[in-house]
Amino acid sequence: MEANTPTNQLVNCAMVYGTSMGLFWILKFMLVPFIFTVPLTSLCFLGLTVAVPFLGYFFVRQYRNRYCVDGRIGFMQAWMFSLLMYAFAALLVSVAHYVFFRYVDGGTMVATYRSLLDELQSAAPEMETMIAQYHQAADLIASMTPIELTIQLVMNNLFYGMLLALPTALFVSLGRKREQNEQMIR
Repeated sequence: MEANTPTNQLVNCAMVYGTSMGLFWILKFMLVPFIFTVPLTSLCFLGLTVAVPFLGYFFVRQYRNRYCVDGRIGFMQAWMFSLLMYAFAALLVSVAHYVFFRYVDGGTMVATYRSLLDELQSAAPEMETMIAQYHQAADLIASMTPIELTIQLVMNNLFYGMLLALPTALFVSLGRKREQNEQMIR
């Protein structure tokens, strides 16, 4: 039987917290089909998107406090945990993305987007060149297969996860030292 080394523990915890983050992303993604038709949905989606870095910080901090010796974590360990957590979340939500684009959507989202662009073009003819660019983007998305869309979304999630991992690791690695200093002052 394999011992629970710090590396194994980091990966296992990143899987658990990444699963939680992935479930959060799936719930957030469930709002996407309604964004174009229900305005409040887009506001909710935006709020949940803004919450992602704070949830990531909370998870890395939980890992630090529960599994690190004396609640101390180095930047590299926090960064690695954060990267893995976002990677596992991206893999989990990619399953939901594929199922949605393959079996549920059927091009409805792009068609709704195009109709909104047409309405905007008739309401604001001076924006014709910008709307033409959005039509080209819609054409590109419509030409992609469900697996291509899913891979593109996985790459986006991994990229943004890498960007979020840096400040998260920095704040979590420095945060415990600051908390301990504040306790010593009291």
